[in-house]
Amino acid sequence: MSLGFVVVPEGRAAVIERGGRFRTVLGPGRHLVLPFADRVRARVDLGEQILSAPPQPVEAGDGREVLIGYEVVFAVADPRLATYEIADPASAIDRLTRTALRQEAGLTTAERAVTAPGDLHRTVWTVLHDTTARWGIAAKELELTVSPPAAPGTPSTAQEWY
Repeated sequence: MSLGFVVVPEGRAAVIERGGRFRTVLGPGRHLVLPFADRVRARVDLGEQILSAPPQPVEAGDGREVLIGYEVVFAVADPRLATYEIADPASAIDRLTRTALRQEAGLTTAERAVTAPGDLHRTVWTVLHDTTARWGIAAKELELTVSPPAAPGTPSTAQEWY
């Protein structure tokens, strides 16, 4: 059996399987592999990625709406976990952030959400950081934009969450 090469560019990793089971993670460079035994399961970008959502209407606990937008900076910390634990990390982080924001906004008043967004940020950050760590993802930053809704009659550019 002849040997083959796998070339992994800088800033990326390759997850290798042998016989359908995880074998190893290859870092940047040229690597020898067994052509018919080893296969590249995934090529993973290790660079920071930014996920953002424009301000969306969210109902607070007092029944009033606030507009909440966010930006999450994340990177793959463990290519093996990021490959096998979660199918689409960006989509999962987006859904997780939206769900946590809705849940936490529903526990506070609209006025408190706008005047003291630090409480909302702290709770959502904890959920985001803890959950993504299990997926092999490092959540690096979370930025929230919380504001009251536009006055009636003012054109709104808000989009639906889904």
